[in-house]
Amino acid sequence: IGEVLALDLEQVDTIVRKFQVVGKGNKQRWCFYSEDAAQVLDKYIKYYRDTGSTALFTARNPFTQEVTRLSDRRVDSNWCDLTAQSFVLKGARLHDLRHTFATERVGLMSIEELRALMGHEKIQTTLRYQKVTSLRAEVVAQKALKILTSAESEISY
Repeated sequence: IGEVLALDLEQVDTIVRKFQVVGKGNKQRWCFYSEDAAQVLDKYIKYYRDTGSTALFTARNPFTQEVTRLSDRRVDSNWCDLTAQSFVLKGARLHDLRHTFATERVGLMSIEELRALMGHEKIQTTLRYQKVTSLRAEVVAQKALKILTSAESEISY
C-alpha cells in the first residue's frame, strides 16, 4: 500500500490506466488498473481529492485544515473499521487483497507474467501462490471420476 500512497497525481496515466511504483530495492515497475478502478479513481480525483498537495491520495487535518499525503496508518485504520462491520471480511488484512489477487491469477497466466505483475524479484516468491486449492482439487477429482465411470461402463466383461 505504501507504494501507491507514495504516488503523486502527475505519476498516474489516467488515459492508459497505468502508474509506476518504486518497490523493494528501489526497483521500478508498471502497474495497470481496470476500467472499474479507473471510474472510481476519476470520481475520487474530481470530487474528493484535496488540491493542496501533489499527492494522489490526500488527507485534510480537521483542526488545521492542512492537506497532506494520506498515511498508511490512516488507510489501515479505515480498513480495520470497515472490515470490522463485515462478517465475511472481519479480521482480513489489507495485504490479504494482494495475496488474493495472486492466488486467483495463478491459473490464468504464466507464473513469469504473475511474477512481473507482483513485482517479485525471485520466481520462488511467486511460486508459493501456485498451490492447488481444495475447491480446484474437488473439481478435478469429480471430472476424473466421471471419465473413469463412463469408460468403465463401455468395457465389456
